Amino acid sequence: MRLRILIFFTLFFCKSILVSQTTVSNPVKSDFSQTLNILASDSMQGRKANQRGGILAGDYIATKMKSYKLKPYNKAQDYFQVFEIEEHFVKKTTLQFKKRNHKTISLSSGKDFEVTPIVNSIQKKQIEVVFASYGLDLLKENYDDYRNVDVKNKVVIVLSGFPSDQDSTSTTYKKFKKIFPEENDLEETKLKTAVSKGATALIIIEKENFKPENKENEVFHSLENSKSESIPVFRIRKATAENLFSKIRIPLKNDLTSTSLEKIKINFSIELKHEPSYVGNILGVIPGKDTTKTIIVGAHYDHLGIKNDSIYYGADDNASGTSGMLALAKNWSESKIQPKYNILFAAWTAEEMGLLGSEYFVQNLNLKDQKILLCINMDMISRSAPEDKARRILSIGTEKETDYLKKIASESNAKLQNPFTLDLWETNGHSGSDYASFTAKGIPIMTFFSGFHEDYHTPRDIDSKVDLDKIQDVLFIVNNSLLKFIENQPN
Repeated sequence: MRLRILIFFTLFFCKSILVSQTTVSNPVKSDFSQTLNILASDSMQGRKANQRGGILAGDYIATKMKSYKLKPYNKAQDYFQVFEIEEHFVKKTTLQFKKRNHKTISLSSGKDFEVTPIVNSIQKKQIEVVFASYGLDLLKENYDDYRNVDVKNKVVIVLSGFPSDQDSTSTTYKKFKKIFPEENDLEETKLKTAVSKGATALIIIEKENFKPENKENEVFHSLENSKSESIPVFRIRKATAENLFSKIRIPLKNDLTSTSLEKIKINFSIELKHEPSYVGNILGVIPGKDTTKTIIVGAHYDHLGIKNDSIYYGADDNASGTSGMLALAKNWSESKIQPKYNILFAAWTAEEMGLLGSEYFVQNLNLKDQKILLCINMDMISRSAPEDKARRILSIGTEKETDYLKKIASESNAKLQNPFTLDLWETNGHSGSDYASFTAKGIPIMTFFSGFHEDYHTPRDIDSKVDLDKIQDVLFIVNNSLLKFIENQPN
């Protein structure tokens, strides 16, 4: 009898050890709240990648990784992956319209239009013009604004937004909103489409008037020595466009069909100056039993810095994701479990400049010696969109080919006491955050996002407005999805 009892307790004890060695505790508020507050504080000055605040934030994150006993990712035995970027400032830009036998109309930079340049100065004269409605070509939706026009070597004029974007109750709005869940993704799609059609430049007619003093779009960032595969983008004020099109007798309305503006020619020029600077990703790893395979848990730590004497704190974008990444790193490290594979905890830099940090990392991966099984991305996980009255919608993006990741996310969400309403969407063709650097290399991703809000990219994105409960529940799903993913991998 005593032997049976001894055997029972021995088996129970061994089973308990086995269970404890295959799980990692879920982060709680105390694991991330202080980190978020520090990253979104005055002292971090908005964390612009190549300014003092970005450097301070990087040092702070590296210190946290060291305190969690993460191993430096690179051979230099520190946590920084430093690289050079270039800022391309617009010294001078011109944009002119001329109708046959009429006076040339010159627009004023800043007042009438803004420009996002390419990496080299450029000048073009007497370029033909095509109006292409909203500038979208969506084969899957049988929608093509380029169907009846040829834009090769021409300037393309398009409207901002998408069809019926002023009527959120319409079927058309809901269809396009589902295709473009991220606001900045829509313009990126228009640009890529215009480039693929062979256009020389893209002009976007804004539906909302920007402020004349907003010069942010007159700076373009790139990795050092990168080759541009893009074209200049001009954004014209709504009022300016209405006045301009009236003078050259071209109607401007939402249902205007695509057409070649044969009587109009455009001249434009962009003169740039270039300034290099150094920035750095912060990378710490928990080595796995199989060191040839890696799972990445990442978030960008940079934001917009200081503009017009105002600090853009970026509490949600993306102190929330960064503090969440560090909380997961802390708990995985403290669990004393050696994971099956390497777990790389990454704080990406220069996301706001065009995903430059994650792009540099991916460009320098040796995929022959290292297989990336999954990249988890967290970008803005602490707020809710205005329409999310219950504050319980969570967007999780995966690629179309990875339905098993949707299942893992749904199963993890179901374990919550108060599950989210999940918006499971496909990232194919989208590039709104650092996940895009990995999908471009065929690496599976899960990207977490809790909704755009009215404080996005404003000085009002402050730590007192974040929803700590929401972050905690998002991290519950991330952690459980990570555990489930590892468990499901073949031996």
